[in-house]
Amino acid sequence: MLRKLFEEKVYVKVSRDRFEIMKVSGKPVVEIVCSPEPFSTSRLLIGEFVRAEHELLNGIKKVLPKKLIKRSPAVLMHPIEMTEGGLSEVEVKVLREVAFGAGAHRVELWEGEELSHQQALEKLENA
Repeated sequence: MLRKLFEEKVYVKVSRDRFEIMKVSGKPVVEIVCSPEPFSTSRLLIGEFVRAEHELLNGIKKVLPKKLIKRSPAVLMHPIEMTEGGLSEVEVKVLREVAFGAGAHRVELWEGEELSHQQALEKLENA
């Protein structure tokens, strides 16, 4: 309960060498982060783990306001490319670990159609 007071909710759409990050708690803020150096490979959405983690961390910092008390994000990760046949355990683990490495205290994963601001907020609140 107390944790929810200090939680920011963030929806991250992951595509090749790109994160679209949307703050969904409070006033929506959107940041699109295109990596100057690729983090995807021909076979994996996130093939360069450290680079992807760094880019996601920088993007989350841009969408979350600086406050006296730091709020940790709850992140909904949504791979929107390279998901044919579903995600493997390894891909799920990589997506979760990239978000945790970028400062998330809770990570949920969504496979399916792109979500609206309200749908993403509901997914994070009900998880």
